[in-house]
Amino acid sequence: MGIRGSRRRRKMTKQQDRKIDQPVTSVDDLSDDLLGLVLLGLDWSVSLTRAAATCRRWRRIVAGADGAFLRRFRSLHHAPPPVGHFYYAVNADPPCSFGLSHTFPHEDPVFVPSSGSPVRQPMSLDFMPSAGDRKRQVIDSRGSLLLVLYDEVCLREYAGAWRRRYNYGDPTAAPELVVCEPLTRRYEKIVLPWHCGCVMSAFLLDGDADDEAGGTIGMDTFRVLLVLYDPDRDDDDHDMDVVESDGWYLYRSGWPYTAVFSRGGDGGIECAVDEYDMLDSVCLPNIEEVHLAGRTGGRAYWGCDDGQVVVLDERTFKLSAMAFPDHMTWGFHASNFRVVGVDGYTVRIVCITNSGDLEVRSYTFHSDASDESYGDKEWVVEKRVELAEASLLLPGRKEEYFRCLPEIIAATEEFVVLSPAEETWLFSVDLGTMELEREHDRNRYKGVTYPCAPPWPPVMRACVGD
Repeated sequence: MGIRGSRRRRKMTKQQDRKIDQPVTSVDDLSDDLLGLVLLGLDWSVSLTRAAATCRRWRRIVAGADGAFLRRFRSLHHAPPPVGHFYYAVNADPPCSFGLSHTFPHEDPVFVPSSGSPVRQPMSLDFMPSAGDRKRQVIDSRGSLLLVLYDEVCLREYAGAWRRRYNYGDPTAAPELVVCEPLTRRYEKIVLPWHCGCVMSAFLLDGDADDEAGGTIGMDTFRVLLVLYDPDRDDDDHDMDVVESDGWYLYRSGWPYTAVFSRGGDGGIECAVDEYDMLDSVCLPNIEEVHLAGRTGGRAYWGCDDGQVVVLDERTFKLSAMAFPDHMTWGFHASNFRVVGVDGYTVRIVCITNSGDLEVRSYTFHSDASDESYGDKEWVVEKRVELAEASLLLPGRKEEYFRCLPEIIAATEEFVVLSPAEETWLFSVDLGTMELEREHDRNRYKGVTYPCAPPWPPVMRACVGD
């Protein structure tokens, strides 16, 4: 046993000596190609940004001049989850028609980090241009960008009362748009031409082409789509208010058209598409009666008090009208009607019925249809929930909340947030299960939420070593 033990000890000693003689390897011994494969396995841009700050070599691999690594990283990973959302904590009108009666919020939105977000510090819009005597409101978000509208609130005395007025087409009162990136605290102004005085809606779109890092939207590549309202000044049958020596018109009808702004060859922002000549496609009622009803599947939808629904194709920038059957034609308002999803040729809406129920309806149109004519077939009621009965066990519920029809506050493909008309008491309906709930983050704020994602390409920090 002693001889065998001695041999075993000598064998183990030789093995340990060989291990000691072998050179110690580290991540620095990896070739650039292998290190690049390791870095491709990181999760989204926040971790990649931290890795690039490790040393000059890692930064060189990540932020190569040709952008090959970033393009490959982008192709392997899905879009990054939002680091947080901007919420309006106060009552404010949704970003629909910025007409005479639009109420702007009196304070900026608050930033709420997402669960597990690497961004824990509060973000604000204090780096933005001061509003001064004007009002400002976040009206859209996409990727890491926010779109903010600045506008004047004009108050004039009429019939013994102060009323808000909108200067249709007045070049001195044209609103201003600002695109900003809260995480990098950068912004850029967009000065609108004189005929952009009356804004129905404004949306952020991806840039015309991917940048060298595979990004589709960022401060260097974005587009802004404006949907504008041109009042029918030739209509002799309009109401007119006269204030002092100038005329204030409440036009009964008008024409929508689109304009697209993007970065030009000189780096400035210019109007790339102007469909001002396409004013005969759709006729709208007064702008006060036009309400944004949803934006999904590359299209935006507006409901009107006169019973029509207008559709904008964001690829062609063309407007058209949806025709509903007579029994589904009512005054479409943001509080009772939303378009929540488009799946192929199927459109899905949610609406509040006259009995106070929430219904999910869908319609599938023919693939060879030249437009979205919905009048020849029935909309299918997929789901329905009686809100008054289903809410009986919700904490804080009062019977008087459902004496009038509840209002839709926000709607997505997954859920709808509602509130009684008389008092803010937010609850939501899960559109998958049609169950009601109160204890959810989305029921904390009355207003639209704007997700904020990390910028792409990521902003690289200075390296800390060789």
